[in-house]
Amino acid sequence: MSLQVLEEIMRNVAFLIATFTAAFFATSALAEKKPKGAKPTDPQQIASLYAGKTSHWNNGGFAYWGPGGEYQGLNKTGDAIGVGKWYVTNRGKLCHESKWYWEEGGVAKSDDGTWCWDFVTAPDGVVWERFQEDKKNWYRHSAEKQRNGNTQKKKLASMRAKFGI
Repeated sequence: MSLQVLEEIMRNVAFLIATFTAAFFATSALAEKKPKGAKPTDPQQIASLYAGKTSHWNNGGFAYWGPGGEYQGLNKTGDAIGVGKWYVTNRGKLCHESKWYWEEGGVAKSDDGTWCWDFVTAPDGVVWERFQEDKKNWYRHSAEKQRNGNTQKKKLASMRAKFGI
């Protein structure tokens, strides 16, 4: 593999991580530490928080968590789409495995990966979450950032058609 190809792959991975990190952290105003006494959230509770809903983030990105495990996302600028599957582990993690598609210089590109969030429930019943790669910043789960159904169905269909997916 040439150095140029490796550098391009690293730029693409950095783009995807930055997109997800920004989208996730925009869901809450301030990061906090993990609440004392918090325990992993029940997997069924995590699934019920997301299944059949669209998460809308302050920065303009969103993710649709289909009730059958289908995942679709759009980055904050609306020029990259991710499609794949989502699931909850029995250790309190919400994950999605997805392939992302975008254009660079008029050329279609794609890359895939797995992204996960940890969930805990504090003794007072509040659910907290964090992007798994961020080991210290926890955010209260924000139900008001989610809407029932696929609120971006038309935009997703348009992007899927554009990339033939």
